[in-house]
Parts: sequence; structure tokens; C-alpha cells
Amino acid sequence: MHSWISTECRILGREEVVKTKFWQMIGRGTRLAPELTCTDEIDGEYTGKKRFLIFDYCGNFEFFRTKPNGFEGREVKSLSENIYCKEISLIAALQDGNYAEVEYSGMREEHVKRCFERVMALNKELVSVRLRKRYVEKYSVEKAFENISESDKSELIRNIAPIIYYDDKDEYALRFDNFMYGLMLAHMGQLSNFKKAKNSLCDVASQLERKAAILQVAAKMDLIKTVGTDDFWKDVDVLGFENVRKELRELIKFIVESTKHNIVITHLTDPVLEKTEGQELDAAYDFEDYRKKVNRYVEENGDNIVIHKLKNNMKLTKSDYEELERVLTKELGSKEDYEREYGDTPFGLLIRQIAKLDHEAAMKAFSKFVNDASLNRKQIAFVEKIINHVEQNGYMDDVSELLKPPFDKPQSFIKMFDNKTRAELVDTLKSIRENAVEVIA
Repeated sequence: MHSWISTECRILGREEVVKTKFWQMIGRGTRLAPELTCTDEIDGEYTGKKRFLIFDYCGNFEFFRTKPNGFEGREVKSLSENIYCKEISLIAALQDGNYAEVEYSGMREEHVKRCFERVMALNKELVSVRLRKRYVEKYSVEKAFENISESDKSELIRNIAPIIYYDDKDEYALRFDNFMYGLMLAHMGQLSNFKKAKNSLCDVASQLERKAAILQVAAKMDLIKTVGTDDFWKDVDVLGFENVRKELRELIKFIVESTKHNIVITHLTDPVLEKTEGQELDAAYDFEDYRKKVNRYVEENGDNIVIHKLKNNMKLTKSDYEELERVLTKELGSKEDYEREYGDTPFGLLIRQIAKLDHEAAMKAFSKFVNDASLNRKQIAFVEKIINHVEQNGYMDDVSELLKPPFDKPQSFIKMFDNKTRAELVDTLKSIRENAVEVIA
């Protein structure tokens, strides 16, 4: 059975211990119980929980002391997530000028419609969907797929793909979709794995040829035989691969029907190798990752005056800066913690990275260009691309990014604007960054 068809089975052991889950269990012991009557050797009988004991049967404290991040295993994506990621990448790739002809546009429109419909089919009551409400609402408008920027592509892959579900009952057809999308992207990007994918597709065609007695297979035999020829691979492009995907996807089940394996159920137990009691924990043990503390503080304190100023492109006062320094180097951790995790990144820039830049603040900063009647449609679209970047990243760290993707298409920054407009755009970007760094009296 091919690797793109096989189902991956995993045994969860200590390697799969997730630190977050461990601390969730510890958190249960920290819950207040003001009405609870307690008795212990320190205070005798009293009301309201004051302390709790942890029985670390498996030595998790010692494990996380030596391996703060646990065993870092590979994150496994679902089949639906894989397919959606590849479809989004395919849509983005088909925006290239090399695919401007109507046939390619039609193919792209089909995939845009599919990806949009998957978002619209999401159950808005699910917690996983509600947690990504901002992104779900953004991509619940089909127009959002018309021109996918690099940041849009990243958002869709990171925040939408994990909650997408393809409800096709033919899993083997879906696996073939996933395989073919990967082959298309490898061909378009001239990637090294294309040769392997080519051999796999030829093998699929060869196996289907041996199923000619099945009426559905016999009906597609001309195409199946063509896939194995040199002439097919000499001239084929993404449109040809898309046709193969559509025509053969429902036939894949006939290949795998005779190769199903029996399910093997095992029962595994872990032996107790060592037991330690009464050992006192290091008082300086790090109970929570510093980065997580900082991210959570910013997310939960959006109304804080300092964070509000940074989100809205307002300069900080000296007292604002001192408060920020206190929180980051005293309340949430030490100065050493900050330097270890963020180096010499200024406090304001760090918070801006996490909190992002408010949409209205970004629009206000670039209002001169957005409202400039002398700019044409392409120039306005370029400005909007810049606005989207600073919204998502908080600022632009180096204006030389304007010469790199996704700002190099359809026309470079140099060719898009005259000297005066380029200078004004650069000054605006520098001003947005400086507002998160400079301190006013």
C-alpha cells in the first residue's frame, strides 16, 4: 500500500507527555475552596484550603526540570488539514502571471469556491471554531480569497486549516486528492520530491490497469494507460494533473480493497522502576514558561493603558515605559528571563508584536495614501498590502522588506511609486516602529 494511502498509527507514551496538560492537572490543586473544612499538621483544623500535596508518581517534576519543553515530537496534521493547506497553497500559486489564462483562472475559481465553502460549513458553536472567530469571520467572505497575500496564506494555514473538515465518505479519494495536490505543487515549484510523486502516480495507474474487469475502471482506461507514457509527462501541466485527480479519485478504493489489514489491539503497561518520597522541590522551579506568561498577560490586559497605546500607534511616556519594564522584568519574570527569551528587543516592540496594531490605527497612519486620488488601483492595493503587514506584525522591522515577497508582485516597490511617494511610505513605516520605541517626556 502506498505511503499516501496508509493510515498512521501511534502509541502514546512518555514521549507524548505535554507540559500544558501536566500543569492543568497541577492547577486543579490550586483552586480555592473557601467553604472546605481542612485539617493538617501545620495549622490543625481550619476552613478554606491553604495548601495541597502533589504525589509525583511518575517523576514529572524531575523530567520537566531537565527537559523544560518535554520530548518535542512531530505534530501530526489531520487529512482534512493537509488537504486544505495544499489547496490554499495551490490557489496562491495560481495567482502567478504564468497562470493568467482563462483555463487556469477557472481551475483557481473552483478551488476558491471549495475552500470558501469549507469555511462556511464550520460549526460556529464548536469551541475550536469560536477560538478562531476573528479568522473565521474574515474568511467567511468569498472576496477574501480573491487575492491571497502571504499573510493571508499564513492565516489560512495556521488558523483555518486545523478546524476544517472534509466530509467525503470516500477516504481513499481524499487521500488521493492530498497526494495529487502535493504533486501539483511540487511540479509548479520544481521541487525535488516531484520525481518520487511521479513514480507513485505511475504505480497507481499500473495497478488500476490490472483492475480492467471493474466497469468504473474500464471506463477510464484510456486515461489510465496514458498516465504511464512518456508523452504524458513530457507535456503535462497543472491542468492535466487536475484532470487526472478528478477522473481517478473515485477509483482508488479498488486498489486498496484487497490490501486492508486486520486490526491488532495491544495492552501495554509501564513497570515501576523507582520510587522516591518526601523529597522537597527546588523553590526556584519555573512553574510556567516565561514566553507563555508574557503572551497571556498581553492577551488578558488589552485594556491596559500601555498596551492600548502600543496597539493604537501612540508613543509611551517615561512612566509607561517604567511600568512595562516592571511587568516584564519583575512581575512576570526576571531581567535574565527577558534577555534569554527576547535578547535586546525593546519592550514596546515586543508588546506590539504580540498585541498587533489596531486596524483603525493602521488605516489612520496611511490615510494620506488611501485617500490620495492620484494613486491608481494597483498602487492602492500595494498600500493595503503594507497596511495588512503592519497590522499582523505590529510594525515593519526593516523597510527593505518592501523589496521582497509578497511586495515584489505584480510590480516592484521601486517601479510602483515615484521617489516622493516611496520616501513618504518609508517614513510612515519608520514612524510606526519608532512610536513603539521612543519615550516622550
